[in-house]
Amino acid sequence: MLAFWGDQDELIPVDQVRRFGDAMRRFEKAYESHVYPGAGHGFFCDERASFHPEAAADSWARLKKFFQKHLNSR
Repeated sequence: MLAFWGDQDELIPVDQVRRFGDAMRRFEKAYESHVYPGAGHGFFCDERASFHPEAAADSWARLKKFFQKHLNSR
């Protein structure tokens, strides 16, 4: 699983992000989690006021690498 979070997201507070990570580790699930400073909810959508171009660019690059690793390994 790959997860991206904004540390300014009012719908998913950072304490919930920490609890998510704790649960993933407790149940020994493979995951990557990235928290973007200054980014809010919907930071990837360039049609929203919450658009955060740096976080969007970085998360897009990470997503492509994740897909390359997990989907093109055959």
